[in-house]
Amino acid sequence: MPVPRGQDHRSRVARERRQRTRTLLIESALTVYAAQGLQGSVIDRVIETAGVSRGTFYNYFRDGEALLAALALEVSDQVLGIVDPAVRTHEDPAARIATGVRLVLAVAGAHPQLAAFMVRGGVRAIGRQGLAVDYLVRDLSAGIASGAFDGVDLRVAVDLVTGSVLAGCDTLLAAEAPRGYAGALAAMLLMALGVPATRARSVALRPLPEPDIPRDSLFVRAATLAASPAR
Repeated sequence: MPVPRGQDHRSRVARERRQRTRTLLIESALTVYAAQGLQGSVIDRVIETAGVSRGTFYNYFRDGEALLAALALEVSDQVLGIVDPAVRTHEDPAARIATGVRLVLAVAGAHPQLAAFMVRGGVRAIGRQGLAVDYLVRDLSAGIASGAFDGVDLRVAVDLVTGSVLAGCDTLLAAEAPRGYAGALAAMLLMALGVPATRARSVALRPLPEPDIPRDSLFVRAATLAASPAR
């Protein structure tokens, strides 16, 4: 039986409202976690920042852990959406890794809340189930299979890259990064993966496109929310 047009409209409006509320809670969580890290309860702060009731929060997330998991997944997927188009312009796995690392740091450098969340959230902020880690595994696996990354264990390589990116975000957040820091870090990573030093530096210092960060991205919206008057 066809759904009446009025009922279909109401259902669509309700879905859109739910999605907006969930998005607002995730944006609020990014601002809260960036400010205070993962220590202690964040639920009260998120509710206050989002301007919603406690009951509304629990309609979407059962606890702080579920909220953190959702935020980490959203961060991972949105970073991937910004970075991977440039990564995929390269066939060479070394160029893919270097481009990915440098662009992630560029995005984090442009959005201190993102950098702060990644630093204070650590490995849990990366979102092990997110697409960004899947695509990192894709490129590292290709490099290992081709011999570009010789004698490298995949699990160790994933931890090496993700750990270095987190440390890089901390350096950027502290405003201690020297000129050319991201390229130098990418070159060192490639050397650690078995790429000869001269080639690693050449690959890691190639011109890099400016990251294309959508105006409606989580990072832009969260920054706007943090700057708005208290609700």
